[in-house]
Amino acid sequence: MRKVVTTDSKTVQIKIFPQRLLQPDTAEKVLNEIDKVKGVIRMVLGGKNLPRKVMCGPGTGADVNHPDRQIINVGGQAFELQIIVGDIIVEVEDESNLDDLRKACECGLPFPFEFKRGFFLKKKATLSDYGKYGFKSRTDERINLDDDRLLGLMDPHAKAEDKLCIIGTEQEK
Repeated sequence: MRKVVTTDSKTVQIKIFPQRLLQPDTAEKVLNEIDKVKGVIRMVLGGKNLPRKVMCGPGTGADVNHPDRQIINVGGQAFELQIIVGDIIVEVEDESNLDDLRKACECGLPFPFEFKRGFFLKKKATLSDYGKYGFKSRTDERINLDDDRLLGLMDPHAKAEDKLCIIGTEQEK
């Protein structure tokens, strides 16, 4: 299990762009390979939404039974894949983990991919975050989050229980 880590300036963010959209079994394989890499702090999946119901048009309210909306297991945690995975953002502790991350992607993806370094996830709280989570107390102006890894992972107006899956958050003793 991973220790809970706060994001700081040493962390490195990588965006992995596969040449194709990932099927659920391929997404599960590559995510499990990435999960094995030492030093991974957080992962974010990006892609096209797979809605449960038709939202507009003549079939409004009808169920959408898309074959890619499946339950996958990553790091011993099962969750429903609600998107067609198009890219993966991974944050690691430092640059020494990048080679292992690239090897995990090569092992998990049967086709070429791009491996870009940059800033893709927030590291500091914004006004929207303070509006949603609030301050710790009157004297402590830090954001009221137990785990800094949650910062920037989702829309401030979305419900976390539907969109967020936490894997391996064992606290250090």
